[in-house]
Amino acid sequence: MQLKSVRRCGAASTGPTNVRSWDDLNYDLLVNIIKRVTWPARLFVVCLVNKSWLSAVLDSMSTPGVINLEALDLPEVERVKFRYCRFLKRMIDSKPIDSWSAFILGNTPLKGGKYLYIAKKTPSLQQLFIPCTMGMGFANIGYAFKYWKKMKQVSCPVWLIKVYPNCFTMVENLRLFGVVDDAAAIAIRDNCPRLKQLNLNSCAFSIKALSIILDGHKQLELLDTRHGYRVANCEKLARDGFSIPLEWNEEEIRHKAAGIKEYLMCDRCCVECAAATRRNHRRCFPKPPRRYEDPQLCYGI
Repeated sequence: MQLKSVRRCGAASTGPTNVRSWDDLNYDLLVNIIKRVTWPARLFVVCLVNKSWLSAVLDSMSTPGVINLEALDLPEVERVKFRYCRFLKRMIDSKPIDSWSAFILGNTPLKGGKYLYIAKKTPSLQQLFIPCTMGMGFANIGYAFKYWKKMKQVSCPVWLIKVYPNCFTMVENLRLFGVVDDAAAIAIRDNCPRLKQLNLNSCAFSIKALSIILDGHKQLELLDTRHGYRVANCEKLARDGFSIPLEWNEEEIRHKAAGIKEYLMCDRCCVECAAATRRNHRRCFPKPPRRYEDPQLCYGI
């Protein structure tokens, strides 16, 4: 059988056909589209279209000025972690050295060398967020911490302020987690002259720790010690991970905290604190390194 006629689509169109390049697509729109694509597709397919799309993939990894590693916690990224880290390095290298202001870590720690590389590329860092869910997993960030001297907002384990107190001189908003012993309290008191907000939620305190802190910071805008508790032996708590809680010296603390604008603390009716007291012990998570002077040695790094 012979084909008698062929009908072509668009045959009636007589005007010139304009084929627009992918480079003409609005860049911000392109980045928003790529953010909806899975990470394996971004890292292995989308980035190969052209240079513009490669740049968009790099910009889709985080908001401007922020290095965000929370994507490493995603199952889809775990399978392509090596590729992601290569693109992360390329993203950091593609921006001016003073353009990074915030560093957000996820629950997946990197090797110490990677933190050191990021620190050297971010000397103007002002915000650092280490999640309390990992704790000791981030001990190797000590390689990098000494490079950050301009931070204003920090969330980190207590042991870091003991090891690198000079890095906290410009901090205004501080969130700590772990065991606040006398040495940590002295570091907070003496090395944070600009401190305005101090969050010690769920921390363990030595008998004198909170009193020491309040001796140097009587005019804070915010102090949060909710679900915190006192212990007799901080070293035992750091070793075992739990301890029997002691009663607060409430009268002394309230007197020293009289000048603080907003002081958040638990009363005797706190359900969470009462439940822990009935168990006759309080857990402290995460546990800090045993040797504060050299946290790398604690974990065999």
